[in-house]
Amino acid sequence: MRRPLLPALLAVVLALCAFSAPATAQQASRSAIYGGGPFYADGQAVMNTLRASGFTTVILWSFHVHANGDLVYNDIPVVQNGRYVGDAGWPARLRTLKQAPTSVNRIEVSIGAWAVPDWENISKLISSQGTGPSSILYRNFQALKTATGADAINNDDESFYQVGPTAAFARMAVGLGYSKFTLAPYTNQSFWASLKNNLGGTIVDRVYLQGYAGGSGNNPATWNSALGMKVDPGLWSKNGSGCSSGDSPATVQSKMRSWRNSAGIVGGFMWLYDDMKKCSAQGTAQQYATAIRNGVS
Repeated sequence: MRRPLLPALLAVVLALCAFSAPATAQQASRSAIYGGGPFYADGQAVMNTLRASGFTTVILWSFHVHANGDLVYNDIPVVQNGRYVGDAGWPARLRTLKQAPTSVNRIEVSIGAWAVPDWENISKLISSQGTGPSSILYRNFQALKTATGADAINNDDESFYQVGPTAAFARMAVGLGYSKFTLAPYTNQSFWASLKNNLGGTIVDRVYLQGYAGGSGNNPATWNSALGMKVDPGLWSKNGSGCSSGDSPATVQSKMRSWRNSAGIVGGFMWLYDDMKKCSAQGTAQQYATAIRNGVS
């Protein structure tokens, strides 16, 4: 017997909605992971782990800018005098991150950290050479862009906090093809708000708010208000002696869900892949990515 037309159409519509809702929720959420040495030294295996992890953004941490403009990935020189001088196989491995099948659709290079003069050195180089094509900053970050294929530069400034030179650098980077400039604050809200306002939302499309260590008391809702955009808060994976410190996938999901309810967050990040590798029994990259997605979706 034929079903009446209206109920039949209604049934089709409901079925389509039920099918598409999880996919829409998954696409709307985003998850980033910071990583250091293993992203460089662990070969293709770590790239394959990241591709299968569920994380949508990989952040290469941390590039240090020396006084002469050399770029050093943690303690390994990678760009000097406008040329890539790192591991010859690294650029090709990084390119595989976005090759299907993969969850990764974005790569960022992070500058700065605690107790390093990276942004101070950038400011001095801008003062002496500017940001034009002949400057060492321009040439070296052009070489880094070519080597890494990065989509954005991530600002992990934890000491300098000067809007003028930072904004000048960001605009230079956008001109080089780093289409976005992201922020990674843990304190000094007024500086980050001023920087974001200076650059605008077209350039600054993400704010990775630290919710651990010195930023453990941060409230995403207040940062949303101060910056005029939704932030992506982050947590520290299991780490330390006996892997007893930090968050498990279960607590990450719980905290992300709480922030979703209180601040409307649509994404989050994890610090740090290096610790996930050491403490894999307490949580894998895939488990942490799933925890973020479930928490914010």
